[in-house]
Amino acid sequence: MIYALIGGKSKDSKLNNIEKYIFSLTKKAKPNILFSPIASKEIDKSINNFKELIKGIDCNLKTFTENDIKDFDELLNWADVLYVGGGNSNYLVDVFKNNNLDKILIKYLNSNKIYAGSSAGAMLYTYYSMGDKDMFSDNFHNYNYKMVECLNLINISICPHYQNEDLIIYNDEIKKYNVKSFGIEEDTCLIYDNDKFYVIKDKNNMSLYYFDNNKNYLMIPLKRGEIYE
Repeated sequence: MIYALIGGKSKDSKLNNIEKYIFSLTKKAKPNILFSPIASKEIDKSINNFKELIKGIDCNLKTFTENDIKDFDELLNWADVLYVGGGNSNYLVDVFKNNNLDKILIKYLNSNKIYAGSSAGAMLYTYYSMGDKDMFSDNFHNYNYKMVECLNLINISICPHYQNEDLIIYNDEIKKYNVKSFGIEEDTCLIYDNDKFYVIKDKNNMSLYYFDNNKNYLMIPLKRGEIYE
């Protein structure tokens, strides 16, 4: 199983190099993509934004919303890539747990499918990750970020949007969980494949950091093109 975890898409970015790469991992000329906007408050806008994002990439696209819960197994069986969009991570996790969708995800763990997501969608598959449901802003800073218990399909932690300087609190929070942890900036993606991982980017000026739990959570910038384990 390959996971593709994106730290979010910056508002001004129209680049889709990450998506092209993720889809290419299927080894299919025209892969089947299942996009889920469930975490978003604006479902239609999220779907339209994703369609715009992947314009020019040859693929078959279907969407999965809460109206399609009874069909999730069939839709996931069809898909080569499940791509979950951003939004409210707590709500997203609750929908998957309360409707036993996590069990359907587990059913396909030994398949050749790719589980991908951006921001909250990337958090979904992890153990505990940093969410912003209770975040508030004051005097040009953001406060009250909290770790979210996710589905733990992959026993790691991530912090999306890590370029935000107020998310430095993640560096201490991760010490409570004793797992490999990653600070993922927007327009960067962590590819995690059988305990090996590497980074791909839309923009060269954004970064991705690894906190090694075996080295007192030493912060290590990941270099493009290098594979780690």
